Amino acid sequence: MTKKLLLGCLCTGALASQVNALTMQERILKLEKTIELQQKELEELKDNYYEEDIQDLDKRVTDVELRSYTDKIQLGLGFKTELHHYDNTYADGTGYSTDDIWRTKLQVNMNSEISDTLQFSGRLSMYKNWGDSTSRNVFNDSMQGRKPDDSKVYAERAYIDWTLNPKSEVPITMTLGRQPSTDGPSHQIKEDTARKGTYSALAFDGAADGIVFTADLDKYISSSYLRVAYGTPNVQDNVAGFTYSGADNKGFKNTRVAGIFYDTSFESLNFKNLIQTYFVKGQDLNANPALGGNDTNVGDLSLAGISIGGMNIANKWDLFLQYAHVWLEPNGNTFDMSSMGGSPTTGLLSDSASTQDKTGNALWLGTRYTINDKWKVGAEYNKGSKNWFSFTTGTNDPLNKLATRGEAYELYTIYKINKFANLRLGYTQIDYEYTGSQSHLGAPQKITSALGQNAIKSVQNSYLVFNLLF
Repeated sequence: MTKKLLLGCLCTGALASQVNALTMQERILKLEKTIELQQKELEELKDNYYEEDIQDLDKRVTDVELRSYTDKIQLGLGFKTELHHYDNTYADGTGYSTDDIWRTKLQVNMNSEISDTLQFSGRLSMYKNWGDSTSRNVFNDSMQGRKPDDSKVYAERAYIDWTLNPKSEVPITMTLGRQPSTDGPSHQIKEDTARKGTYSALAFDGAADGIVFTADLDKYISSSYLRVAYGTPNVQDNVAGFTYSGADNKGFKNTRVAGIFYDTSFESLNFKNLIQTYFVKGQDLNANPALGGNDTNVGDLSLAGISIGGMNIANKWDLFLQYAHVWLEPNGNTFDMSSMGGSPTTGLLSDSASTQDKTGNALWLGTRYTINDKWKVGAEYNKGSKNWFSFTTGTNDPLNKLATRGEAYELYTIYKINKFANLRLGYTQIDYEYTGSQSHLGAPQKITSALGQNAIKSVQNSYLVFNLLF
């Protein structure tokens, strides 16, 4: 019995050992399969991770390269669409209307900080009437990109700002190229934008090439600048075998314009002030090429003025006032404009070979009131004398109201869509007292009914403008 029991225990132990051995072997095999599977999954995961990592790294490198490239030239957008309705009245009381005039202006603004002392700025512009592919009378360089034409794109601005002595107490910056001489103060009030130009819009508004030196006087007079400018509005190339107009123009002189400007801004009575004063001398003014007189110098011009602006007065009001005075010195030269209804002896504000000096002046003032964060209303008035003339032929204003020899009124309301865009609904009326507004050629005549349909007595413009600056 004891032997049988012992033998049974031994058999049971051996069987249990065999069972345990098989179970262990199965476990080992299962573990090996699990490890093999996990290794395979790990390899796949590593492959996938590596590929995704490479793709992500490539994307980041591409983004860095793109940012590096785009950071060199930062782009901005300007877009404007206008709807105009004009009513025109002749000197004899008859008239005509022009309605449904749609226009679009596109601006591509460019800026690049090349170094701490060297920056580039530029603006490409297209300005056209809807559906119009006709090249218009953009005969003046200052008008390129500023007056409606076909769908050409013009370089309205392209200049370098180079600070010559950045560590000096009076840093001097040279601005070289196509200048920021458009949309100056106080156009920003009506446009509801920041100041976009350097010089008084009553005196200058148009594309212009030149060189300007600006002294930063902030060390001695807070937020003050002194500028000295030089430019040539027209160039006649007298290289042998080449002439500007195909005619002999050896006696022709390039028009030269030089000026000095002083700007200062400060806060007083809790609102911002801007004051600009200037004196400009233009020598050897040329006759208008579109009128056949481009080889004729007709005299000199001197222009002086002051611009005063106050912003955000009592958190509601914006005000400005500008005054300018002009002296014109005919040199006695004339050209024949009889084919266009003018005098055969047309000169600088004269119809004869006169050398008598003439003077003129203009006043421009305006205000804008902020109703709330969405609505603003404004009004402007300007008046020019019989012999008033300045450099505003390149203005975006379709009527160039600031050149008026007479009086002009404008009322408008602004609806702010967001911080980049607005709508402006407005009305402008111009009452001309003398002929020849916008031109320095020919003697201004008093507008009376005797002039019949040879002179416009008044113009009214009702308009709607969508304006975007981003």
